[in-house]
Amino acid sequence: MPPDTLVGRAVTVRDAVEADLPQITAIWNHEVLWTDATTDTEPRDPGAQREWFARHSAGYPIVVAATGPEVLAFGALSPYRPKPAFARTVEDSVYVKRGHRGAGLGDVILADLIRRARARGHHSMLARITSANSASLRLHARHGFVIVGVESQVACKHDHWLDVTIMQLPPDAFTGFGVVSSNEEIAPPAGEDSTSACRDR
Repeated sequence: MPPDTLVGRAVTVRDAVEADLPQITAIWNHEVLWTDATTDTEPRDPGAQREWFARHSAGYPIVVAATGPEVLAFGALSPYRPKPAFARTVEDSVYVKRGHRGAGLGDVILADLIRRARARGHHSMLARITSANSASLRLHARHGFVIVGVESQVACKHDHWLDVTIMQLPPDAFTGFGVVSSNEEIAPPAGEDSTSACRDR
């Protein structure tokens, strides 16, 4: 389904820019304060949001789905772990603005993040999802993620314990060609053996 049919008006998926940060912050802080969609408990002020934005280099993009100046959803790739051995594994996050859920915006954000992860030579992609967040679990399953583990009662928020489900897009999903948002075909890294071999960066 093309993005322009999602909400009955033209929707563009693009790189986030600093001018988007107030709207991204509003979407994020609502989830922090009022839902269990994230285990974070502290809302971000403008300074913290700018620091978050600055940490995302080209290898870890932030994307938004927008109609005109309005940001309807955003997503990001982040390093899965800081150790160099994990440099080619990323973790995704996807958030949709209240009032626009169920329109497919999460799908276009996640599909774009997967394309970008492939294009940048990442080998594996994971999502850590609070287990009660059935919408996110279904979203990731639609895009080929499988459950690889559950962390039981690891986060306490809003006075109750939360389980966290770990989902992974299997490494073989990163073989072959990836397509970035511009529809440019990107070859896999030269000499890549996705079944076993890896190379330090």
